[in-house]
Order: sequence, then structure tokens, then C-alpha cells
Amino acid sequence: MVAWTPVRVFLIHGMGRTQVSMALLARRLRTAGHQPSSFSYFVTRDPLARIADRLVAHVESTPATAASDDGFAVIGHSLGNVITRLALPRLPGLARFIMLAPPNRPPVMARALAGNPLFRALTRDAGEKLADDEFFRQLPVPTAPTLIVAGTRGPRARWLPFSGEASDGVVGVDETRLDGVAHVEVPAIHTFIMNDAAVARLTLRFLEAGSLVESTDQRG
Repeated sequence: MVAWTPVRVFLIHGMGRTQVSMALLARRLRTAGHQPSSFSYFVTRDPLARIADRLVAHVESTPATAASDDGFAVIGHSLGNVITRLALPRLPGLARFIMLAPPNRPPVMARALAGNPLFRALTRDAGEKLADDEFFRQLPVPTAPTLIVAGTRGPRARWLPFSGEASDGVVGVDETRLDGVAHVEVPAIHTFIMNDAAVARLTLRFLEAGSLVESTDQRG
């Protein structure tokens, strides 16, 4: 694939976080010559479909330059990737998609908490959708060059929800996979995976080339 460097890189944070959580990654992108733009949302305010509408509007309202004619990139963290997938049919200019700790099927944690009144009050439509198999089956699959980065530094114990399997503490490694999509694992935890220096290096390499030469697990 021909090397490509995007000008616009849209950052979308995870549930319960704000755009501040992506600030360090945004600074690293800016230092490398990119133009990051952060998108923010609150799941207590809007359902996922409306948030996806707002994401599309944000992308469309961000001016392109001559150097960005080849498209733009999205880097999502956790739920930010689910929102991006919802918006994919209306993001024809997407040329790179980097998914940090994405739930690509109903996470065991969301299933375990689905009946908890506090979890339901704090997550609303997002929490309901995260535990819904049919919702995930209907999510669009990216066709642009895409990289999934999964963390592995979550605790491992048989009595935990992941039953000793690798996870980042919130999302299991196997829960991040999508058939046919490049997948790489890093020793990071869910909350701070976007700040990991190795993740930043992988991100910059993938933004330029649309693939990784090494350390890529293609099992899907």
C-alpha cells in the first residue's frame, strides 16, 4: 500500500471519559505533523444513534485542506469505536481507522452489569446496546484499512469475569477481534491504553502505511 499521511485525525474517547483523556495522544499526533480534532459526547445525554449523528456532523464541519484530499483517519477508544462503526456508512472519506480497546461483541463486563440499576442509570442506551448481541451483529464493519489494538495488562484470575483469559481489565482480548481486521496486543490497561508510548508508535506507523510490518496478529 502506498504510504499516506492524513492531515485530519478525529479522536473519539470512551464511555465515561472526556476528550481530555485523548490529549496526550493528540499532542503526539500534532508533533508528528497531523491535525487532530477531538469529538466529545455524554451517554447520559444522548443515545448512541444521536451521538453517531453528531460525529458525522463534526467530521463534515471540520475544514479539509488540499493535503487532506485523500481522506481522514479516526482513532477511537473503547465505546468511541462502536460509535464510529455506527457512523461508517456516512463517513465515505475514512481512510484509516485505529480501534483502541474496542468492544466488537457484547463485553462480559457489560453483560454482568446489565441488570445493575446504577450501571443502567449511568450508561442508559449505551449500556443496553453493549449487552445486545443483535446490536453488534448489525454494526457496519470497516472497509478502510483498520487496526485493532488490544490491551493485555488486566488482572487474571478464575473468579474474575474473564475467567483467567487475557484482558485490559474492562474488555477481553477476544472481545476486541473482528474477522479480517489486523489485530495487535500490547501490555496496557483499558483506561490508559491511549497514553501508552508503544501504542503511539503503532498508531503513527499505521497512519502512514495503512498496515504494520511486524507485531500484527491477523487471526481476526
